[in-house]
Amino acid sequence: MGSSIDADVVVVGAGLAGLTAANRLLQQGRRVLVLEAGKDDRYLCNSRIASGSFNLAHSDPTSDADTLYDAILGDTEGAADTAQARAIAETVGEAFKWFREEGAKFVKITRPGKAASNWSMAPPRPAKPGFGWEGRGPDQALSALERNFLKRGGSFSFGTRARALVMDGGKVVGVKAERGGETVEFRAAAVVLADGGFQGNPDLVRRFISPKPESLVSRNAKTGRGDALAMAEKIGAKLVGMNRFYGHLLVQEALTNNVLWPYPTIDTLASSAIVVGRDGKRFIDEGSGGVAMTNVIAGFDDPLSATAIFDQAIWEGPGKLEFTPPNPHLVDCGGTLTSANTLAELAAKLGLPADALVATVEDYNRAVAAGTPDRLSPPRAPGRMFGVLRSSSTRTQIAPIAQAPFHAIKLAPGLTYTMGGIAIDGEARALDAAGRPISGLYAAGACTGGLEGGPMDGYVGGLCKALSLGFIAARTISAQEAAQSHRNVG
Repeated sequence: MGSSIDADVVVVGAGLAGLTAANRLLQQGRRVLVLEAGKDDRYLCNSRIASGSFNLAHSDPTSDADTLYDAILGDTEGAADTAQARAIAETVGEAFKWFREEGAKFVKITRPGKAASNWSMAPPRPAKPGFGWEGRGPDQALSALERNFLKRGGSFSFGTRARALVMDGGKVVGVKAERGGETVEFRAAAVVLADGGFQGNPDLVRRFISPKPESLVSRNAKTGRGDALAMAEKIGAKLVGMNRFYGHLLVQEALTNNVLWPYPTIDTLASSAIVVGRDGKRFIDEGSGGVAMTNVIAGFDDPLSATAIFDQAIWEGPGKLEFTPPNPHLVDCGGTLTSANTLAELAAKLGLPADALVATVEDYNRAVAAGTPDRLSPPRAPGRMFGVLRSSSTRTQIAPIAQAPFHAIKLAPGLTYTMGGIAIDGEARALDAAGRPISGLYAAGACTGGLEGGPMDGYVGGLCKALSLGFIAARTISAQEAAQSHRNVG
């Protein structure tokens, strides 16, 4: 055992959730230490490389709390934990204002196919494929929070990977971590876990999400290893929603060509096409949207068995709708668009049974013409654009696949971040298997569960979720310490 270091609060992880909690706690007079596994202040995390789109359940975070609460429940089909949903809906506006005062900059951008403008962190990411995160809005905002944290007297411990929680009489009183080849114990009255999801841990991805994590494109910073949830589970914390994740459909070459991720995504195109398996038959409601389809395909024994089939009209229409659309970027960046003048010829190029593919498209076209796509097996609903289906402005229209040339894209699931994690209440307190708060333990951001997911893999918004829960965790810790001091005086 190496040295022991004390603080009022130890925060595990220096992403948006962790730095929000840390800065707020410093503003409230607490001594705060942040443990970050990255070795220097340019550490990678999902917060830093994010696209910068800032919305809560596809809604403006400055909307009133009731509107935001309804949006969360709507996008998750009512599956979101109501206490978390209400707390975040009531907090995000204040947290957003604070975030901007801390130095985060925003602009309003109108996305293709969207009826309204959205907040985007500035400077925004350019509408082109590839990583391109350096110097963009999320990177600059995270750097501003780092500087503010140090100016307020906070302490970082870089190159420090938290490995176990320290317990005393059922209360969490610190963290054991690896640093420089030794084990260091950090003691504190409270611990905030905020080190992101487990998308960067193949063993956990295999346990909860996909039998073949190697067939999923790591559409993330590759630093979310699930340490926080592993530590919490070991002391009896409840894990929820672990089989759901946020991600997008990508072309298969994205597994080996870094220019093809995180963009272009194939979601809107696939939601307007049909998606077939190796048997040439549909297996999913394409109208469920890209995030839902990505989750389903990732769970297959062969996650690389799905192909989107569409025609020239779809390629020239929905194929151009996303912020960084597959038309024209997919081919320009080395992805494969398979094309043919007939469906039988297309099937031969893809190695699919021609009779089955032709029959699938013919059945589909008849149902579209008759206005009965809901009677197909599986049924076909209107397409969800960008993962939301609450108004006609966010739907793609169902159209026949009839205009040659016909096209296909072989799909790969892209994993951005995991939606499940440590169960928390509306005050960001970690809960045990019986739903009781674990004394001294809090969690925020993508290491938590219960908010996103549900039957349609509803996406609430990673940045807003992280900011709000970090804000709530700091508020809860300060309120509880104030209450304890009052009791001691009394």
